[in-house]
Amino acid sequence: MSSEREVAFLKLQEERLTALEKKKADRKEANQSNQQLEEYLKNFDTLKSDIETQLDNVAKLSDASDKKSVLNSALTQAADLQVLLNDSLSFLPAYDLRRSQEVVTAIHQQIAKVQQECVPKKKFAFGKKKNVSTNANTVKENKTSEQQIESKFSKYTGDVVVENKSNETLELSKCEIHKKDVLLKNLSNCTVNLHSTMGTLHCTNCTNCTFSVGPISGSIFLEGCSGSTYHVTCQQARIHTTHGAVFYIHVTSKAIIEDCKDLKFAERTVFYEGYRDDLKESGLSDTNNWNNVDDFNWLSNDPSPNWQLIS
Repeated sequence: MSSEREVAFLKLQEERLTALEKKKADRKEANQSNQQLEEYLKNFDTLKSDIETQLDNVAKLSDASDKKSVLNSALTQAADLQVLLNDSLSFLPAYDLRRSQEVVTAIHQQIAKVQQECVPKKKFAFGKKKNVSTNANTVKENKTSEQQIESKFSKYTGDVVVENKSNETLELSKCEIHKKDVLLKNLSNCTVNLHSTMGTLHCTNCTNCTFSVGPISGSIFLEGCSGSTYHVTCQQARIHTTHGAVFYIHVTSKAIIEDCKDLKFAERTVFYEGYRDDLKESGLSDTNNWNNVDDFNWLSNDPSPNWQLIS
């Protein structure tokens, strides 16, 4: 009997020690998470303040080239701000994540406003759908390095084409893109605002960009893109050969990925003024399958390692 009591006592002691060790480990993990969050908030607010200071200084400059230089610097730092946010998604509480998203969006809007006020806006070279040419010289000229990416969507073009831009804020007006098919190609370090309903959107070879997109009644097609952030609403998302991207998405069907890595998906929470009217006009429903992703390269029942959900 005594021996049974001793065994029970030892078992109880072992359970207490295990519980104590778990509490210590939980406290240590919580402290590390708090330290990560404090470091993130410090770096985020510092970058935000630096960008706002640069934008305030633009109006004080008289030389156009100086203004452009400062704006380019602000755009680079805005991209760094987005990268910092993307790299911290795993430990950010919901409140800080939402606040950070709103700040990044506001920063890009502020840059666009200052750029419009202080630097003459460049005219876009819009393209129309072209007939396929059988001329050998035309085919040869079109084989640029970017087009050599093996593409499942290369046959697509657009009613509106914007290409070969870097370090710019690109805003296409509603009358330019309303219900049209839009092609964005070879963009880097750009902020792109497409605030209207559209038919389809194609993004090819876009790097380190931030996209704020209105409702797309059809699909968004991505290929060869990296390091970018998308605030998008669509019927379907087709994502090919893309990595290091974050999608804040409203998709009524589902997202389909192929040959992709390190993709993150979350529910869209940041909207532009007039978005709800555009959503109604697009005919898309309020149903959102943001967490329903098909990976064509992953047939196992286990979760795909190529994408993850963020809350």
